Amino acid sequence: MAKDSCLVLVGNSVFLAGIKAELERCLAFELVTLEAGQPGVLNLIRLHKPRAVLFDLAMGQPDFVVPLLREQPDLLLIGVDPSSNEILVLSSHPAQALSISDLVEAIQGRDTATGRSRKAEIGGHGEQQAR
Repeated sequence: MAKDSCLVLVGNSVFLAGIKAELERCLAFELVTLEAGQPGVLNLIRLHKPRAVLFDLAMGQPDFVVPLLREQPDLLLIGVDPSSNEILVLSSHPAQALSISDLVEAIQGRDTATGRSRKAEIGGHGEQQAR
């Protein structure tokens, strides 16, 4: 299957490496891993033009979050928390991540609780603010 989008994972935790291995099996995305805190990480993210950016919430809120939310409101910024099994979709709302399929649904733009499309919820305009 051809890779049709890019997904960036920021960080080098074992947790993110496991997520990447699972996503490689179920998504037709190019998966790119960037080191957290490396110089120019924001510009590297921009260069890849990802559909979503995943990062480990255990490392705290990275400095790229606010600039990316302002520049690209439709970009999914997904924080994953290994201690609580939750994901925080910063451009939308928190959702329970009980399995890798929940994470895949969030990346593909579906609300894991209702099955509704994220674009349908925000009218396709990306104007919903982070909470």
